Amino acid sequence: MTNSAAQPGYGDRRVLILNPESGSADHGQRVRSLARERGFDVRITESAEDIVETAADAAPTVDVLAAAGGDGTITRAARGIDRADALDDTLFGVVPAGTGNNFAENIGVVNIDEAFEIIASGERRRIDIGIVNDEPFLNSVVTGLTAESSANTDPAAKERWGVLAYVIQTLQTAAEFAGLEMTIRQEDETIRDVTASIVLVGNGRRFPLGGESQADMEDGLLDVTVIKDASVLEHVGESLLSRLGERTNENVERFKTPELEVRIEGKPDSISIDGEILTAPTLALHVREKTLWLPVGDEYEPEPDV
Repeated sequence: MTNSAAQPGYGDRRVLILNPESGSADHGQRVRSLARERGFDVRITESAEDIVETAADAAPTVDVLAAAGGDGTITRAARGIDRADALDDTLFGVVPAGTGNNFAENIGVVNIDEAFEIIASGERRRIDIGIVNDEPFLNSVVTGLTAESSANTDPAAKERWGVLAYVIQTLQTAAEFAGLEMTIRQEDETIRDVTASIVLVGNGRRFPLGGESQADMEDGLLDVTVIKDASVLEHVGESLLSRLGERTNENVERFKTPELEVRIEGKPDSISIDGEILTAPTLALHVREKTLWLPVGDEYEPEPDV
C-alpha cells in the first residue's frame, strides 16, 4: 500500500461519530455545527462500545468516517472500521476534542476547526496501526508506573488540568511503586528478564506523556522504551517528561521491533491502551504496516528525526 494523494478522494458519503463526554464536554455544539456545514451525518455515541459498533456499522457504506473525541474515542472508532474490514477504502478523519489529544497532535491536527479543513483537503497518508492482544491501537501501550497513574487519576483533576493531571499523579505515585517483574521477548527471540517501572510501546510519534520520544508511524516498527528503575524518577526537579526521552541513562533501554511479547509475573497489571485501562498478564504486540488511511496536517512528519 503506497502513500499517495491520488488515492480515493473526499467522497460524498460522510459520517462523524461524536463522543459528547470527551475532554471538558463543551465541544459538542461546535463539532455538530461544523460537521453539518460540511455534509456529515453526525452520530452521537453513549458508551465506549457504542463508538466501536457505530463505526463498524457506518464504515462499509461511507467514503469518510470521522471521530470527534479524545485518544480513546479515536482508537475505538478505528477499531470499528477494522472490525468492518473497511480500512482499505475508508478515509478516517480525526477531530481532537479530548483531554490530551495526543494522536491528533502526532498527525498535525491541533484543533477542531482545523480538523475539518484537513479532512477536506489535507495530505492523505497510510500509517501503521499497532495490535495488542488482537485489538488495534494507534498511539501507545503502557504498563507499569504511568499506567497505574492514569488509572488512579481523579476525573476532576483531568478536567481542571488536562494532560498535566497524568504527570502530577505519576510524580505522586513514583515513590510508592516497586516495579514489575517481567519477561520481554522480541521478534528476533531476544529475551530480557527485567524489573521495570515503566514499559512504553509506541506506534505514534510521541508517547502520551509527551517529552522527546518519538516513533516513525510508517516504518512497520514499534518503538519500545523500558525504564528499569524508579529511582530515575525520584527527583521532582527533573521532569518525568524529559526523562522518558533520554537515550543515555543506564536505566532507560530503547529498541525497535515489529513484534513484542511482554509477560508480567504474578497478578495481572494495569495496562493503558491509548488511555483505556485494562488488566492483562501478557501482552502480544505487532504492527500492521501502512494500514490506516487518514488526512494529516502540515506539521506531520512521515520520517521524523528520532
